[in-house]
Formats: sequence, structure tokens, C-alpha cells
Amino acid sequence: ASSRPLTTARDRTTVPSRLPRTRIMGCCGPKDDTPWSYEKMNKNRKCTDILFLIAYFAFMIGMVVVGILGFANGDPAALLFGTDYEGEMCSEDYPARYFPNPYELYTASQATHTYGFKDVKSMCLKDCPSPVGTDAEPLNWVCNYPDSKDGRGMADMTRAQWAAANYDYYDSLSDQLKTDSMNNLGPCYPVLLHTVNTYETCTFYGEQDSDAQVELNSLLIANGIVPTLEHNLGSFVEALSSFVSDQIAGPAAVMQRYIDDFSQGWVVCLVMGFLAPVLLSFVWMGVLRYFTGVFAYLIILMTNLGAIGVTLYLYVKAGVIGSDEITAYAGDSAAATAENYVDPSEDNQEVLLYCAYASTVFAALLLVFTLIMLKRVAIAVAVIKVATQAITAAPSVIFFPIAPVLAAFGFGAYWLAAAVYMYSSGEVELRECDMVDGLPPKKYCADPTDADNCHCGYESVLDENLQYMLLYHLFGLLWTTQFLQAITYLTLASVFATFYFGGGSYGNSLAGWINTPAIQSFRKMSWFHSGSAAFGSFLVALLQFIRIIVAYMVHQMKKAGKDNIFVKYAACVVQYCLWYLQKIIEWINRNTYIMIAIEGKSFCWSAWEAMSLIFNNILTVGAVNIIGDTLLFLGKFSVAAVAGLLAFLMLDSDTYTTGESKVSSPLLIVIFCVLFGFIIASLFMSTVEMAIDTTLLSFCKDCKIHGGKPKFAPPLLESVLGKAKSKNPFRGEKGAEGADSA
Repeated sequence: ASSRPLTTARDRTTVPSRLPRTRIMGCCGPKDDTPWSYEKMNKNRKCTDILFLIAYFAFMIGMVVVGILGFANGDPAALLFGTDYEGEMCSEDYPARYFPNPYELYTASQATHTYGFKDVKSMCLKDCPSPVGTDAEPLNWVCNYPDSKDGRGMADMTRAQWAAANYDYYDSLSDQLKTDSMNNLGPCYPVLLHTVNTYETCTFYGEQDSDAQVELNSLLIANGIVPTLEHNLGSFVEALSSFVSDQIAGPAAVMQRYIDDFSQGWVVCLVMGFLAPVLLSFVWMGVLRYFTGVFAYLIILMTNLGAIGVTLYLYVKAGVIGSDEITAYAGDSAAATAENYVDPSEDNQEVLLYCAYASTVFAALLLVFTLIMLKRVAIAVAVIKVATQAITAAPSVIFFPIAPVLAAFGFGAYWLAAAVYMYSSGEVELRECDMVDGLPPKKYCADPTDADNCHCGYESVLDENLQYMLLYHLFGLLWTTQFLQAITYLTLASVFATFYFGGGSYGNSLAGWINTPAIQSFRKMSWFHSGSAAFGSFLVALLQFIRIIVAYMVHQMKKAGKDNIFVKYAACVVQYCLWYLQKIIEWINRNTYIMIAIEGKSFCWSAWEAMSLIFNNILTVGAVNIIGDTLLFLGKFSVAAVAGLLAFLMLDSDTYTTGESKVSSPLLIVIFCVLFGFIIASLFMSTVEMAIDTTLLSFCKDCKIHGGKPKFAPPLLESVLGKAKSKNPFRGEKGAEGADSA
């Protein structure tokens, strides 16, 4: 026997900051083939999968360049407000977009041919025009730009003079142009309706101005023109207002009302959408810590009773068990119920009997399987308790996932802004629409043969290079979000592996809130294993990207009318297979990161080792996953439901139903609290889930290293395995005391 003194948990815990400074990125040094040990897990690490880290950094540099190009060339206002009839954006000097021919706008709302909102003639003004004229001039007009590209303007007038004249030079037109204007062919258009500037778009409201209407009718009759619906818009104001609002102001107005509700109920959002879920999540972790066994065995008991109950019910329906048998076991009331409500059908009795036989076999096998699994269920319960003990010993770890989530939100905000700017940086080109006689836009063309005068609207078109830039940008989003998740998994796995192999203790890692186990593990994992995180995240991002491309292709086929039954079926199968493959890769990655945290080896080797451990301990892994996933789902659901209920009760009080703090509807705030409650609970439970998975794989690795007899198992797990604590020479005094007290 060796005379070397035993190493304590305190001695064995070494933080990455103590590593030699000469190991730059851990990429140099001789190959290390020494057996695995606790010291090796913390000291002798080297960088893994460096090439993928270099590739990720290079990709991100390209993504920054693409974003800069988007910000330099794009204008998001083009996506929201569109362009005028010359394909130009409304500027700061002329911000208000006005539709001079309201009846054309109404026709677009009712169009059955290819013609829409973007094709309606519009122009940019300083302010929305008013139909209220003077006694001398009761009818106002809005005319084309004086320098209009189609030549139907006022060449000797500047834009400033045009704006100063309230956009009206009707009196200076020739007789022919006046006649065209009265027929809504331009260059001038009568102003009959009131408008208001809503999000830089002139929206119609109120009633038609009676004085302007009388003056226009007199002018039409005097020139031998019969007034039509186009000249009497009184019955269309509401439809016009709704159409413009739906296109521009509607979503913003609804959002404004919701924002007002949130401003009134912000206390409810804060308390019930954040504070309550955090508190409830801690409560549920306490339940897991002390009542996991009760829940686990209750689930097993209810499952077996359910199988037996279904079997008995099938025998009753098949007529094998009658009222006499039920009375003997359950009493008269149950027999009466069976007589009144169970009426076996002669035709179905044989089928039901075979179903009862099958159910009997299933219930018997389930019972036998349960008895066989009882030992593994006990191990599963102990694993979950050790996992919650690891979190209790370092409570700061529960908040660690918040940092990458905030980083993901920040990156997502940048990504969205850059994507919008890139999308809006396309070339403004003429849209394609139907040129039909008697229908707009051809109906309102003064010269249908003049391309400058008679055309559809404009839109931003993405060229091939811009499309590739957007795809590149999209993949960058997928890769980065998965990379952040991978670093989070690695960090948490390192924390909980340290706890397990420390014999149920963090040793000297508990150094306040600055040098916590989570921070130590983050430094270690991000320094040595970012390459492995880039590798695993690339695989998931690639599958997500392929799924998005396939979904887009299916959508395009539907638009083209090529989605026959075979195509729909094939697309459904392909999309499901890709989704399932993605879930498999995510599951493999998760366990791979745990093995990387334990052994510090490359992604591929760790993936192979993780799969080997799992399949060699499949029953134990299955028991832990079934019990753990069930309890974690109940936790998420309970936290979200309670948060929503408390939010509704709070909003139902007099404070928020009357007075200045009244909200228009509690629904959105309650939904907000439920969603955020579920998200926060998921963050907490994901930490617990990672603790469970890491503890399980650490236990399996411990068993493999030491011939099926784990030597590092914490006391909670050791007690289930029937091992005396004194037989574990790897646990320090502090670790044993801390575990015993737990």
C-alpha cells in the first residue's frame, strides 16, 4: 500500500487560474495518456477542436461585415411606409404619405386581380391636406410634384413653392389637364375627405366635406361630366380608414393599447411575471430535494394501478366479470353502477376479451418490470437528490444561465436590426400587377402607353447577392445561439461534475460570489473547450438551417399551387425526420458536453464515450430520465399556472378594474406572466436537469473506472448503493460533513 496521504476534497479542487501561464490556449504540450483521475480532470486539460473555434471566429467576422453593409445601405422605413408614385422614399422634409385618389385605394381593398396597397398612387407631403377651403375657393386640390417624371407637373414651380401653395396648381393647368384631373387621371386630385397623420401616413376619417363636394359636382356638371361614385366618397370613408389602418396603423394602434396596459400593470408583470416564478422555482427545487422519493413511487404506483384498472374494466366490458364479482370486491354501489352503465355487446365481446387478455399480459409485465426496476428507481431518486444537493451547495449556479440568455437576447436584437436593414437595402423596382382595361392602375392612367405615367407600384427587391447575405446572416444567428447554449451546458456540467467527484463537496471553490464554482467552471470550459462548443453547435445549427430551407421550399410550392397530396406527404415526412434528427443530435451533444467537462477530451471521443456509458447503463438512465423529466415538467407547469392565477387575481382587484390604473383587458398581462413564468421555471429546471444528467453520467463513469464500484459517490448516493462512507477514500472531511448535514 502506498504511504502517500489521502487527498482531501479541498486539496483536489484546483481552479483554472492556477494553471501555468505558458499554456497558451492549452494547445501545446506532449500527448497525455495517463489514466483518468480527479487531479487530471482539473489540471491537465488542453484545448479541443481548435479548428472549429477558428472557423466560428472567422464566420463571426464575416457576419459583422455583412451587418455593417446592411446598416450602411438599408432603410427600414421602406419596408413600413413604402414609396411614392416615383419610387422614392418620403424624406424628413416631406414625411407624410398621401393617397390623392381615395377611390383607387378603395378599389385596391376590393380588388380580385393582382393589384394591392403598394400599387396605389401616393405622394409625399409636408402635412396631410385638408378639404376645408375658403369662401372664394371652397375646393382644394393636391397635384403631382411640379417636377414629376411623367411630365405632367408644373415645370416652372419648385417643390418649395408647390408646398407653399398647399400642393395646388389646378388653376394654372390647361383645359385638357383640368378635365383629366376631374376624371381622377391627374395631375391634380380633389380633396374631399379629412385626413390625419398616423405613423407618417395620411389616414381618412370623419365625413366627406359637404362644401367641397358641392363645388366639385358643380364643376363636373359645368364641364359636361356626370358625377359618379368616384366623386362622392361619403359612403367609403369608414372602409378607407379601416383599409389604411390595417395596412399601416392597425398593428401599431393595437400595440399601443397593449403598451398602455403594461404601463398600468407593470407592478403585476414584475411581481407575478418575475419575482413569483423565481420564488416558486426555488420552492419546487426544495420539493425535489426532500420529496423526490414520494413523487417517484407515487408515479410508479399510479401507473400500475392504472394498468390494473384498465384490465378489470375490459373484463367487465367483455362480460367476464359481472355484478356478482364486483359486489364481492367493491360493494353494492359499484355493482349497481356496472349494471346500469356497462352493457356488453355480443358483437364486441370477443374483441374486448382479447383486449383484456393483452392488457393482462401488459399489466403483469409492467408489475414485473417495476419490481426489477425498484433498485434502479432508488438510484434514480438518489441521483436527483444529489443533483439538487449540488445546487443547494452553490445556489449562485442557478442564476448562471441568465447571463447567456441575456447575451442571446442582446445578440438577437442586433441580428434583427441588421437583418431589417439588409432586407431594406435591396433595389427599388417596379412591382408586377395586372394591367386590365377599366381596372386600376390602367383605369387611372392619362396615357396608358407612357411607362412613366402608367405603371404598378414599387417594392424593394432582393438580388442574388443580398439573398446569400441574408442566408449567411441567418446561419450566424442559429450558430451563435447554439454556441451560447453549448458554453452554458459545459459550464454547468463542469460545476456538477466537480461536486460529484469531490465526494459531494466543492471544496475551496466556494469563495463568495466572485470566484464561485460557476465562474471557475466558465473560465475553464470557455478557455479549453470553446472549440468543442463550436463543433457541437455547428451540427445543430446546420440541421436547423436545413429545416428552415425545406420549410421555405414547401411554402413556395404551396404559393405556386404545386402542393399535391404526394408533395404534402413527402414534405411532412422530410420535415419530421429532420426535426427528429435534430433532437437526437441535441441529446447527443448534451451528454457529450458532460463527458468533455469530466474528461476534457475532444468532441468526437467524448460523444462516443457518453453513448457507450448510456447504452451500458440503459435501465438506470431510463429510470432517471422518466422520473426526472416528469417531475421537471410538473415543476414548469405548476410555476407557470400559479404565476398566471396570481396575476389574474391581482388584476381582478379594484386597483386595476377602476380608477387611473384600470387596464383594458387582463388577458395579455396574464399571458405574459404565464409565459415568463414558464420561461423562468424552464431556466431553473434546465439547471436542475443538467445537474441530474451530469450526476448520472459521473456515476456511470465512476462505476466504469472502478470496476462497477463507484468510489466518488456522494453520501446520498452511497447510502442507496449500500456502501459504508468509510470505504470512500476520495472524500475529504469537509465534503463528508457537508453531505451528512444535507
